Amino acid sequence: MTEIREAPTPTDRPQRPAVAPFAATATLAATTLLSALVTGGAPNPATASVAVLPLIAAFGYLRPARWAAVPAVLSVVALLTMRTADLSHDLVRPGEVLPFLVAAATVLASGVVLIAAVPGLPGRGRAPVVGLPLGAVLGLGLVLVSPQLDDTGELTPEQVAALPTVAMVDFRFEPGQLTVAEGRPVAFRFANDTDGAHSFAVESLGIDVTVPAGRTRTVVVDLEPGTYPFVCSVGDHEEDGMVGRLTVVGDGRAAGHAEETGTGAEGAGHDH
Repeated sequence: MTEIREAPTPTDRPQRPAVAPFAATATLAATTLLSALVTGGAPNPATASVAVLPLIAAFGYLRPARWAAVPAVLSVVALLTMRTADLSHDLVRPGEVLPFLVAAATVLASGVVLIAAVPGLPGRGRAPVVGLPLGAVLGLGLVLVSPQLDDTGELTPEQVAALPTVAMVDFRFEPGQLTVAEGRPVAFRFANDTDGAHSFAVESLGIDVTVPAGRTRTVVVDLEPGTYPFVCSVGDHEEDGMVGRLTVVGDGRAAGHAEETGTGAEGAGHDH
């Protein structure tokens, strides 16, 4: 008697890994680790730990598992909120090719992850086709939310590189007392060699310039005589003591100090 075998039900058949979501989440994990370990001022364990989420999601998509969409979406949200200034800086003015490529790969992979991870989306079956343009939109949004363009007046790149530098250290400015003479714009170059973002913020003037880890920013000010307190507005850095004071004097007595702590932007812009 011939034995009749029942055809396997669809649930008995091995499911194929979700290739596009796996590739996108794996790329997200790789670029997060690379950015945390290479492109910042120093290895950043906090940023590197975010890579755990896309790694978990990539493992889930290999199985595949329904829960993989949860860490996938969380990884995108965590990355874009925690690294807004860093990604924007690397997209706009990276200085080198590697930071730009890492940032571009991160935002493009984020778009693919969002399309592939959310059930019921019309474009889910074509995640790369729909997700890559979405990633480009996310990158543009980061740039608009956190613009990273320097207002350097007429300074040339060589003059910007030669500006006196104010170092951002955890948690202080070096030097923390800046004295300049009135009468012309003055440029400062802020350098952040720590493993986290800092900022130069003067609340009374509406100035708040974020300097991502391992990056520099240039600030040009043209102020009336007076004293202007400045702080780091990131997190609780101000409470930790990251404060300083900018003094503008009007009788020329600070000329010597101005040469040490700032460079006249207008004069330097015409000194060729």
